[in-house]
Amino acid sequence: MKIVAVCGSPRKGNTEFILKRVLTQAEKSEINTDLILLRNQRIEFCDGCLSCDSSFVCNKRDDMQMVCSKLEDADLIIFGSPTYFDNVTGMMKNFIDRLNIYVENKKLRDKKVAIINVGQDISVNNKVVKYFELLPGCLEFVIVGDLSLIAKDYQDIENDNEKIAKIDEFTKNIIGQN
Repeated sequence: MKIVAVCGSPRKGNTEFILKRVLTQAEKSEINTDLILLRNQRIEFCDGCLSCDSSFVCNKRDDMQMVCSKLEDADLIIFGSPTYFDNVTGMMKNFIDRLNIYVENKKLRDKKVAIINVGQDISVNNKVVKYFELLPGCLEFVIVGDLSLIAKDYQDIENDNEKIAKIDEFTKNIIGQN
């Protein structure tokens, strides 16, 4: 089994900590993992040319080709983003826009996906989860779980044993579905 986690945080903080914790726990079960930090990737903006609808390839030449290859090889993809203005971060939104190549080529069809979200208010976090829940309609992946945690400072979660226990339980649940 292979898990690929995509972190949409522009800084090293709670979202990255959670994703690393999930992947470390998964590795204990002999699962291969990969963490993609979007902040370290050069991913250009989608310009809406729609050439990918017929060619199934984006004409942009950046790090997205490498990221897409990893997504296609994964058995489970985990999207992680903090909440910014009631939604995912700009870099996560840009990344999701570039997934347009999968609307027609269907290479992510039935791919299992989990969502991790961190924010200051659970009702706002729920908006991010709802955003991700709209994506299966066009990308045809299957959401197998979501985890939303509250954090105000960038190390809140790693210093909270109760939240770490929730992360570990979430990990067991999503791994058990594969």
